[in-house]
Amino acid sequence: MEKVFSALSDVNRRKIIELLHEQDSTLLELAGHFSISFQALSKHIKILEQAQIINKEVKGKYRQLSLNGHALREAMEWMAYYSSFWNESFDKLEVQIRNAQSDDHRN
Repeated sequence: MEKVFSALSDVNRRKIIELLHEQDSTLLELAGHFSISFQALSKHIKILEQAQIINKEVKGKYRQLSLNGHALREAMEWMAYYSSFWNESFDKLEVQIRNAQSDDHRN
């Protein structure tokens, strides 16, 4: 899961994921959506592959890229599990702020 979170840390890689969520594409098709070099885009693709977020399949002379939802699903499940703790902490903070504001209005 560390590789997944690391891969998601870059805006270009998140954009690649968004595009592949819409439809499978080749590297050449994706290149039209970026203002980075083809070599830089290839490097981002490799990082996403290593994190198993995308799959590459040879179709004729092209390599078709597709999204592997399983890797992202595991990360989302982890975040969902811990979000209940975060929400509880934010709820407690909200109560403390309201109490402090009430105390200020009374004084």
